[in-house]
Amino acid sequence: MKTVFYFTTDWCGSCKKVQPIVEDMRKEGFQFQMIDADYEQLLVKNFNVKSVPTFILMENDKELNRITGVKSREELEGFVKNEII
Repeated sequence: MKTVFYFTTDWCGSCKKVQPIVEDMRKEGFQFQMIDADYEQLLVKNFNVKSVPTFILMENDKELNRITGVKSREELEGFVKNEII
């Protein structure tokens, strides 16, 4: 099953803009794992996250793709469906 690791922080304005989209998609069954980059520094380091928001598409413990920044719902859906390369 594909899961999106969503690296975010409480203070990030861009993260706050995309948060309602992520929440709506979660309610519809999309798998997002919220990761607070301020508290999960080991994950930030292991995944080489340089900015937030960062979305990393994972399947079977393998990174398939990643995007950063504010994205529209259409962009996030395409990303999750692995249509954005």
